[in-house]
Amino acid sequence: MAVQGKTYTAAEFFAIEDLPENADRILELVVGEIVEKMPSFAPSRIAVKIGHYLSQYIDEHPIGYITGSDGGYIMSEGNIFIPDVAFISKARLPQEPEREAPVPPDLAVEVKSPTDAKRGLRLKAEKYLISGTRLVWLVFPDEQLVEVYLASEDVRTLGLNDALDGADVLPDFSLHVRAIFA
Repeated sequence: MAVQGKTYTAAEFFAIEDLPENADRILELVVGEIVEKMPSFAPSRIAVKIGHYLSQYIDEHPIGYITGSDGGYIMSEGNIFIPDVAFISKARLPQEPEREAPVPPDLAVEVKSPTDAKRGLRLKAEKYLISGTRLVWLVFPDEQLVEVYLASEDVRTLGLNDALDGADVLPDFSLHVRAIFA
């Protein structure tokens, strides 16, 4: 759901986000438009599962932070995104911020919900990469596929028999796609 008819600055977005009536809403600023992320059970469950595997990796390799759908990131072009799951290295974010991280995540994971359009998610993946995110996973529950975006490569589509890897963002990380949808 978007608030139509006006484009907003980051300062205006933060003021609207801080209103009491928006306390329980997940809002993003996408190309100047305020968009509400609508929660959905299955995509949320998948995001938690991915976050679990990433958290296990970070417990063994304490190189950064894993965030969920409450962790926002200030992107280039005035966008403020809240990925379903994200990783940001301590090298890029030495201290945890009180609010949104002032830099984009190193890894952004977006799980398609019933209200998301594939085209919109793919545009968002491009915006992540333009802003400096190094790795993006778009997860499509209905098709049981994951699209992998790296700035230096063409998009790869992985199915149930494939494995996600952390590229140079999360060295030696591996997760079978099948485990995400099990």
